[in-house]
Amino acid sequence: MARGLIPYTIEVGQDYPSFAAEMSTLLAEGYDELLVDKFTRGTGTGEPQGILTVLSATAGARVGVQTSGSNFGPNDPYTVWKALGQRFRRKASWLMSVDVNNKIRQIATANVFHAFTENLPAEWADMLFGKSVYESPYMPDTTTSTSANSGLAIVGDFQQYVIARRGGMSVELVPHLTSTTTNLPNGTRAWFAYARIGGGAATTSAFKLLVNTA
Repeated sequence: MARGLIPYTIEVGQDYPSFAAEMSTLLAEGYDELLVDKFTRGTGTGEPQGILTVLSATAGARVGVQTSGSNFGPNDPYTVWKALGQRFRRKASWLMSVDVNNKIRQIATANVFHAFTENLPAEWADMLFGKSVYESPYMPDTTTSTSANSGLAIVGDFQQYVIARRGGMSVELVPHLTSTTTNLPNGTRAWFAYARIGGGAATTSAFKLLVNTA
């Protein structure tokens, strides 16, 4: 269960007519950002199991870069794409950080023209192998460390990542908060938001994770 609480004084509630609508919007935005985080790297204990979490722990899902510990090269996107089964390539998409996407955009050279994706004015390389590429700020950046596997990019059929939701997010007014010292109302109220949601991979074979260390 995700929870959020925004306390405020009675005076603010009286003097700020649109306060309730503003806070509901803020809580909804915070919930959306929380879901992006947990669906990417959630532990699976008391929260969704992130796709990065489960793939990092699954040896068969990891595909190492050609040169361990170095920024990946032009062969690596081909390698991880090939490693994904055909049935999952049909509906596949990519997930990565902006740093990894930037590195992919810089792979192309005069000798590696086939790796060209976007010119500098473009914001994002949004297509690889004909499949959409999405950003998660909670996916790791590139690293030269070889001490452990670090996920660089995920490719797979995200229809195989199952989300179970108990309704949507509810927002309720707590009319009076009480003092922890006197147990009497202290002149503040709060908007309390909560939502129940879980997630996890139905099958790890539907995904491949490009990692920095083979």
